[in-house]
Amino acid sequence: MPAQGLPSMAQVHVRSRPLKAPYEKRHKEKDYPLSDLIVLDQERCVLCWRCIRYLEQWEDKPQLGLFNRGSASVVDKFPSTDLDAYTSGNIIDMCPVGALTNRLARFQYRPWVLTHTDSICTQCGMGCNLRIDTRDMRLKRIVARTNEAVNDEWLCDKGRFATGFVTNPQRLTTPLVRKEGELKPASWTEALQRVADGLKQVVDQHGAGAVGGIGSAKLSNEANYLLGKFMRSMIGANNIDFREGSAVKADPRGISSLQDARDADLVVLMGVDPSEEMPVLANFLKRAAKRGGAPVIIVHPRRIEMTKYPGVSFHPAPGEEPPIFDALTRVTLQARGEAIPSWLQGENEEDAVKRAADLLLNAEKPFIIYGADYAWGYGSQAIVQSLTNWIAASGHGDRLGFLQTQANAVGAADMGLLPDQLPGHRSLQDADARAQLEALWQADVPVQPGLGYSGMIASALGRIKALYIMGADPVGEKPAFTEAMDALDFLVVQDLFLTPTAQLADVVLPAASYVESSGTFTNIERRVQLAPQAVQTVGDALPDWMILMHLARRYAPEKANAWRTSSAKAIFEEITNAVPQYAGFAWDSLGDAGRQWDWQALSVSREMAPYEAAEPAPTDKTFDMRLITGSLLWDDGNVFAATAEMSRLGQKAAWLSADDFDALGLFEGDLVAVRSRSATLTLPVHRSAAVQKGSVFVPFSLDNAPVGELFDEYGQRTTVSVYKIT
Repeated sequence: MPAQGLPSMAQVHVRSRPLKAPYEKRHKEKDYPLSDLIVLDQERCVLCWRCIRYLEQWEDKPQLGLFNRGSASVVDKFPSTDLDAYTSGNIIDMCPVGALTNRLARFQYRPWVLTHTDSICTQCGMGCNLRIDTRDMRLKRIVARTNEAVNDEWLCDKGRFATGFVTNPQRLTTPLVRKEGELKPASWTEALQRVADGLKQVVDQHGAGAVGGIGSAKLSNEANYLLGKFMRSMIGANNIDFREGSAVKADPRGISSLQDARDADLVVLMGVDPSEEMPVLANFLKRAAKRGGAPVIIVHPRRIEMTKYPGVSFHPAPGEEPPIFDALTRVTLQARGEAIPSWLQGENEEDAVKRAADLLLNAEKPFIIYGADYAWGYGSQAIVQSLTNWIAASGHGDRLGFLQTQANAVGAADMGLLPDQLPGHRSLQDADARAQLEALWQADVPVQPGLGYSGMIASALGRIKALYIMGADPVGEKPAFTEAMDALDFLVVQDLFLTPTAQLADVVLPAASYVESSGTFTNIERRVQLAPQAVQTVGDALPDWMILMHLARRYAPEKANAWRTSSAKAIFEEITNAVPQYAGFAWDSLGDAGRQWDWQALSVSREMAPYEAAEPAPTDKTFDMRLITGSLLWDDGNVFAATAEMSRLGQKAAWLSADDFDALGLFEGDLVAVRSRSATLTLPVHRSAAVQKGSVFVPFSLDNAPVGELFDEYGQRTTVSVYKIT
């Protein structure tokens, strides 16, 4: 007993403690998958509602809610609802207590030991800012980074989670040279010498015009600039292009400003689906429609997500778009009291046409864009001119923009990766521009326009004898191109993976991905942004620009002085001297936000003009359905499919309307054949309310079902038949 005969505190505690605890611990889910990408720890959750509010207010998809009462309250999905919002990963960044985690990366690192590299996303043309977190130069995760001029603080799930391309075991790690009919590993010295010798042999035997170069809108400005420089100053030909290049009949400047989307009092979408092609931009437009009350005018063959907002929607079948735009132009001119040109005469218009025209006339800050669905392929010139006529008639011609979906389509064109334009969108006939480049490159610049992307491939059966393909896969897009590739005397492919095109090459060069090299990219609003190296290169892979620099020195040692740019920074400095729009820019001054070249720095016509109509592809008893193509966020492209956990996402199928679905006696997932005049594809079928009766939607970049194989003389606007495979 202690002093004064009092019991010890321990004894008091033992004698007085209750037989049962006054409360019980309530157990909640600790490893609860909200989706294939996000895991929730309900015991950590403090019920702040941030994740719920984000999905409601930005995505406009209320897929999470608060369930139960009091201490039993939890965040969960609504019954029979999937968390499938395309920017759902942003709720991970917003969670203040780490209750939401990246299912693909959780518990693989300690956050406080990671190295952070500020960079950008190259999954689409928006150029969202992000941060690459690494440990020992190995990628661990990607998170959003704030840039109020571009993406605010948001990032789509493709940019956040599709990181498997960095460590995928199928990556090319060493050069390959064809020996005795097989591709075999080789040293860089041997491979580059083989390329130099092969190209020289073709030039000596057939002339410089027998060589072509294909670049990529997915690669940096520095890589595309050097490819153009190599083709023009070393080979001596203008046969140079990229897939989204000369064939796209659109404004090369992209859009005036992303800020216009936030401030819009009217949204006009023509042949473009932002939800699938650019989800962060789609969120800005949803917010303008939902919170700002902006009406939405849509012209698209499918009922895209944005059609749920008040406004006017038109759903013309492919090839039937110009008459709608002509009607809109007539009503607009009438409303403004202006004369209708004789080439634009037509009948009385429907109420929907009058309402859409009235909405645009009364708008003060409309956000107006069209997409590649309307600017590429058969009939695209008529579509683009007819829609331009409408916008010009309304007085908003200066607000019409083109949505480039590839990461660096604007930049590739800026670099002169086109068969008829020099860097800076200058004509080959511009003597002053040629003289400037000749002084910079210390070589002559050819004047004769070259062949474009499709022209080079088609001419591989004749005029073109050698191709240098960098970051592109023509055979993967259209297997019928195999014949053209096989006919070449010499084929070089530079890529991340052994693509179907690379499998046919004489030499394959392993390239580093954008996170493994440094470079700049120019987004849809002409903003030049840095993407510095964050991750160690895979095997012996090298940056695209470095491969071209070493090749040029080996190809023509006597011209090596013009190829002393030993870093991406040095190449960018040369670009500022070659591209007038980039004059005054500097690598170090791009900073965290990037630098934007002026919308007015390049003049583009916005005047009304007649056009030559293109007849739609005919329908008959055999080919009775119209083909619709387009991009989906979840596709089977090489970079996206390299992340195994994401490869099973999305509806990778032929989409049919309910009427056509039932008429063919189909069930979800049945195999169907989609047949055109040129080929047949076999793929699963999906019932969709987004597709009109009499049409079938086949997305781009589907594994084992390349929609390009169906294209015939009518391109992607052809007609097809669909039948069930039994």
